[in-house]
Amino acid sequence: MKSNVNFHAVLRSAVLLFAVACSSAMALSKPVVLASIKPVGMLVKAVVGDEFSVEVLLPANVSPHDYALKFSDIRAIRVAELVVWVGPELEGMLTKPLKPLADKQLQLTALNTLQWPDENDHHHGEHSKDPHIWINPKNGSAVVMAVAKILGDKYPEKRPLFNKNAGEIIEKINELDGLNQLRLGALQEIGFVVTHDGYGHFVDYYRLHQLDTIQLAGGLTRGVRHYSEMIAVGDKVACVYSEPQLNSKAAIQLAGQLGSGLAELDPMGSDIELSKDSYLEFFREFTETFASCLERDKP
Repeated sequence: MKSNVNFHAVLRSAVLLFAVACSSAMALSKPVVLASIKPVGMLVKAVVGDEFSVEVLLPANVSPHDYALKFSDIRAIRVAELVVWVGPELEGMLTKPLKPLADKQLQLTALNTLQWPDENDHHHGEHSKDPHIWINPKNGSAVVMAVAKILGDKYPEKRPLFNKNAGEIIEKINELDGLNQLRLGALQEIGFVVTHDGYGHFVDYYRLHQLDTIQLAGGLTRGVRHYSEMIAVGDKVACVYSEPQLNSKAAIQLAGQLGSGLAELDPMGSDIELSKDSYLEFFREFTETFASCLERDKP
């Protein structure tokens, strides 16, 4: 009889410990917001802070134009509370899996609060819009507001926090933009060439002087005749910008033949860890790389 009593006591204790463990696990688990690319993840993180888990779908060291989804990616999409992506212009591979998930996705290119560059100056293949929206600071702020709104509607009890975080990051973005305007404003007449035509949002917003592009936005390399035309531009090119996500051989060769500066721009922020201020860190480093190469040719 004593043995049975001890057994039941141990069993009750085990059940209680299991229940406590399950409760603790549930308390520790957080809703997941899945961002398609790292810059989008930076903007989401600025809104949610540590309240939600922010995960990034695509590796930062590859071009979204070339990525193929894996089975693990599909699972991540299905379990996320919200998927924030740029749009089919950039992540075309997400169009099909997100189609039946209209209530749990935010497509950023569909926002009516975005600013768009003059498409007459840029070439984007089958798509008419440059999808690299995050390198315009005003678009960064627009994305922050949209994320705060959709998550605030889903989680009303957290709306004040999301709105507070959004207001704080937008204020910091505006401060950084003011500094950028002063620095880049002095460089607007200095010409440069980029590896692929994905900088229209930055170039148009800060009124910079992009002379040409080595590749089209989708990664298609332009012909020999076009390369000869870039060589003919000669001393008008102060800098050629390459990217870590793309083959830099042509950019290195062009800079060598022109005798221009060469710098590597990372529009994906590959080396930056996600934090509430990671978008600011990204934009600060991006602008620094852009400006410092042009400043070497400043009169």
